[in-house]
Amino acid sequence: MDAQLLRYEGRWVGHFTIHSTATGYSETFPVEQQYWWKDGKLRGVAVSQREQGLSSSRSCSWVKNGKFFSEVKDASGEQHYWGVLHEGGIVWLPSDLKRAKDYQMKEFIVEAGGRRVLKTEGFDTFVTGEGLAHIVYRGELEFVE
Repeated sequence: MDAQLLRYEGRWVGHFTIHSTATGYSETFPVEQQYWWKDGKLRGVAVSQREQGLSSSRSCSWVKNGKFFSEVKDASGEQHYWGVLHEGGIVWLPSDLKRAKDYQMKEFIVEAGGRRVLKTEGFDTFVTGEGLAHIVYRGELEFVE
């Protein structure tokens, strides 16, 4: 078990906000994530309630030879990521490094006022009928005992 990943263990509840400066689109929605250890890997499930309905994903993260790896499965398929420690958190990059300039996500846990909060910041790029669309997202989930 890696000490950085060990901090994720438990239940986290809060919200994410997605915003596109190009289109002005913005959406804030509730998210719940649960993490536990099984077979030496951090397993997770995430559920969110967005405008288009309920969605869920499953994840599996681990450290091998000092390198972070994660697999995420959802309705669209399976994605693979590499993690890099940075400023007290983990920056996740697509395993297809050609996409690293289009997608990145940083997760970090802060403790303040007796609260433990998992913060997420990232960006993604999508191809639309009008060209490329860029979105930024932020999440703030509080640890629930």
